[in-house]
Amino acid sequence: MSKPAALVTVLEVQNPTTADLIKSILQGAGIECFIPGLNLGLIYGGALGLKIQVRPEDVEDAKTIIAQLDL
Repeated sequence: MSKPAALVTVLEVQNPTTADLIKSILQGAGIECFIPGLNLGLIYGGALGLKIQVRPEDVEDAKTIIAQLDL
């Protein structure tokens, strides 16, 4: 069994709502997205940075989509 590829952080945000919005947009484009610590971000209200992570093969597409957003 092969080891899964490591995830790549494409953006870090402070606001949990922004992180969840970006996750929804990426998933809508067919890009699986992970945000480790999202629940902690909700509890601590942006005190922690939230890393938006994707698979290595989705990095370029994710960055292109994120660049088009008005953040």
